[in-house]
Amino acid sequence: MLSQSVRLIFPPNLHDEPIINKLLRRYSYTVNILRANVTSDQGWIDIQISGKAPEIEESLSWLREQGVEVVLLTS
Repeated sequence: MLSQSVRLIFPPNLHDEPIINKLLRRYSYTVNILRANVTSDQGWIDIQISGKAPEIEESLSWLREQGVEVVLLTS
C-alpha cells in the first residue's frame, strides 16, 4: 500500500462542488485530512491518500481534469 500527501488547490468556480465527496465515492482508498484553508473565494486542503499506486495516480489525474491543482507534498 502506498501513501501520498498532496495539496489540492481549488479555483473559485469549484468552491460549491463536492469534489472530496465525489473523490471518495469514485475511488476506494483512505483519505486523511491534514490541514486546510478555505474561504469564500479560494481554498486549499492537504490530504494524505493511502491505497494502491495505480488508483492514486488515476484519482490525481481525475482531480486535475476537474480543475483542481494538485501539488505533491514531501514528508
